[in-house]
Amino acid sequence: MQPKSIWRINKMKLLFELFTEELPASEMSGLDNRAKETLTSLLDANDIGYQDLKIYITPRRIAIKFKCADSINAKEKKVMGPPENICFKDNKPTKALEGFLKKNNATMDDIEIEDTKKGKYVTLIIKGESKAVKPMMPNIMQNFLQKLHFNKKMRWGSGEFEFIRPIHNITFTIDDEIVDFEFAGVSSTSYTYGHRFLSKDKIRLTYDNYEKELESGFVIVNQEKRKQIILNQLESICKKENLQMIYDDDLLDEVTNLTEYPKIVLGSFEEKFLKLPKEVLITSMKDHQRYFAFMKDNRLANKFAAVSNIETDDMSIIQTGYERVLRARFADAEFFFEEDSKHRLEEFVSGLNNMTFQEKLGTQYDRTLRLMELSGFIAWLLQFSQDKAMRAAYLSKADLLTQMVYEFPELQGVMGKEYALLSGEDKEVAEALYEQYLPKEDEVPKTQAGISLSMADKFDLIVGGFIANLKPTGTKDPYALRRAALGIIKTTLDNKLSFELSKPIDKAQKLYKKDTNTKEIIDFIKTRFTNYLSDYPHDALSAVVESKFNDIYDAYLRLDALNKLFENDPNKENRFAIKRVFNIVKDFDKKDVDKSLFTQDEEKELYNAIEEIEKKVNELVFDKKYNDILNSVVSIKSVINKFFDNVMVMDKDEKIKNNRLSLLNRLKSIVLNVADFKFLEI
Repeated sequence: MQPKSIWRINKMKLLFELFTEELPASEMSGLDNRAKETLTSLLDANDIGYQDLKIYITPRRIAIKFKCADSINAKEKKVMGPPENICFKDNKPTKALEGFLKKNNATMDDIEIEDTKKGKYVTLIIKGESKAVKPMMPNIMQNFLQKLHFNKKMRWGSGEFEFIRPIHNITFTIDDEIVDFEFAGVSSTSYTYGHRFLSKDKIRLTYDNYEKELESGFVIVNQEKRKQIILNQLESICKKENLQMIYDDDLLDEVTNLTEYPKIVLGSFEEKFLKLPKEVLITSMKDHQRYFAFMKDNRLANKFAAVSNIETDDMSIIQTGYERVLRARFADAEFFFEEDSKHRLEEFVSGLNNMTFQEKLGTQYDRTLRLMELSGFIAWLLQFSQDKAMRAAYLSKADLLTQMVYEFPELQGVMGKEYALLSGEDKEVAEALYEQYLPKEDEVPKTQAGISLSMADKFDLIVGGFIANLKPTGTKDPYALRRAALGIIKTTLDNKLSFELSKPIDKAQKLYKKDTNTKEIIDFIKTRFTNYLSDYPHDALSAVVESKFNDIYDAYLRLDALNKLFENDPNKENRFAIKRVFNIVKDFDKKDVDKSLFTQDEEKELYNAIEEIEKKVNELVFDKKYNDILNSVVSIKSVINKFFDNVMVMDKDEKIKNNRLSLLNRLKSIVLNVADFKFLEI
């Protein structure tokens, strides 16, 4: 919120920087957006307009700068007084009016007479007084730091205050003058510190040259600029070495958040390690060392790029260190792979008896047996091969007991696939072991066995979570049930699968030998469905899911049909014609129509039009041609409007009235195959 009048008065420039110990990378993801949302909500709440707001995040600082007005006008306030006839008698003010004026420190010249629904009342418009912004800022910044969300905070020293990391310095200036401010025992200054190793002196800061002054201290404070520097260096290496970088947004963001002065170091490793599955090498480089991997000639290259937070005259020393650490990692992975490969994958299954899935839900072996049954059931439901789905389910958790996955948990499923192929398993079965953990980003299961197992894995998790009362609360979802529901939705929509949700849910309950509320689970998935497709009009979403929701793909097709109606109906005329039917019928449930009770031609015309649609509606529903259903109804719009314009539905004769409602209810029933129009906002 930025009031239009704010820039007619003087502006001031605010600079704030919190200089801390190294911030954890896990907390820095999205920190700039959280900081912006927190600060702007406080500024808006205080009616302070702002301009040129910038949030800077580095591993050691959270900084803010913006321009704002030096004063604001408090909002005008209307105060309602007594009725006019009580305030005046014989055109003279009464004691009631005098008391009202005295209470509000006003005179007769300030009052106005307002005509309301209840009659004429005396009112006052109390104008707000101008307030200086500068004295408000310390309190606003104090609240900002207290409200800024972090998952984990800490205490240090003897204080009771909690923050993400100990604070070493606070820069707080307005128009380059220090603001009197204290937070967690640290008082404000006009200086800061540069890079931990490359800069020793204090750096005096000014609003206009903040980025430039920090850069002189080897700090690129703008996170977007740091990211672009890293990208430019990586692209330069690719061009020079004829490599293709394996691009990874999450890794790029992470290394951006870990450095203040990024410098790319190119390293290499022995080609013998390339015999390991490339996913092992890439995962080790990314998740354990935060290195970028490269491809060359369509295969993994024995090169990597690390992002250093320091630049020296001889970068080869740093390069050697990176290579030594990676070599040790790869040597461990090589050993684990060779040891695991000595066994067939199925040999690990029996050991799952000693691995707990969840204390209330049994062991991983118990889960494996459930997944076999549930995968087979889902395969049958979708008319897929049951044998492959059940074999994949039997092997699905075996790789959890391999040394490789124990060391690299991120590789579960990936190693299952590799070890299955080495054990001579069917290729689709092996692929399913990887696909069970999808969707990830834009990747979803595609094989029949993979779809069946992935769905079974998620239905088992959700049903088990509800049985054990592990349902998500607020922002907390420790067992990732929301993600599981979203996975079911994505897999269903991407593969255009149509099935009743209640069937795998009920089957999963039988396998647990415990009951839970099937409707509650369907509603849980329905909520994820509406969130996932929130780009569609919210009233269209409500109209679709509230009419019926037991088939995800069917609901999507109905939503798409309704949205097309929206797009082709800019003036809402078609929707209005149908909505009129829903408005008048409401909860009326009879559909039997007696033609002998018709008294007007419009009734007969509407009856004949509805009968024509009814002849084909069952076939259209079976083929899920929901566009055709809505188009059929829209095609008789003029007949519907003519009926409403000339026929009194609520006739005095009860039989005629109910007959007309029954006629309209038959039309409503046709539309309900797609959506419930009572939820549409017209």
